[in-house]
Amino acid sequence: MKNKSPVGLIVFLLGVIFLVFLIIQAVIANYNYERKYLSYWELSDRSSTILAKEQYITQFVDAISQDRSNFADYNAVFLKTPQNNFDKNLQAVTTLRDRLKDIEGMNESDFAYQTAIQQITAQEQGQAGNLLGVIQGTYYLNSYPFQWNWIAGIVYLIVTMMILIPIMTLFKRANKNIHKDF
Repeated sequence: MKNKSPVGLIVFLLGVIFLVFLIIQAVIANYNYERKYLSYWELSDRSSTILAKEQYITQFVDAISQDRSNFADYNAVFLKTPQNNFDKNLQAVTTLRDRLKDIEGMNESDFAYQTAIQQITAQEQGQAGNLLGVIQGTYYLNSYPFQWNWIAGIVYLIVTMMILIPIMTLFKRANKNIHKDF
């Protein structure tokens, strides 16, 4: 009988510990982002009046601006562009807020008011996903880098390999022992 090294067990246990840590971190990161920032955007999106939309977007912008240190400058590590720049995307949200403020004083039955509402709705529905994705990405990159984009993919792949390789090795040994007995 061979003296088996505990390396496989140690790697497996470390992989499981890292996986549990990553899952807890992902839940906390998602909860914090939604609680601190995204909830205001979601409430704005659900609001039916211009005043309510403007107030929630203002809260969204204020919350992000107050916590600027929680966000990276870009939602990228290497290929930085104006499109994945945090400040440019925050500026786009600010222009939406300013547009809502402009509309507040208009008469709801005016053609200009109706046109402005259609433009804002189209902007919220069409471009908001990309815009929010950049802002969320900058938050994750700065505050929870192991949960950000391709870094998360690499980390989860390594942890999965840490768990699966010892299991596959164990099955390979068990398979050899079964065939040896026959």
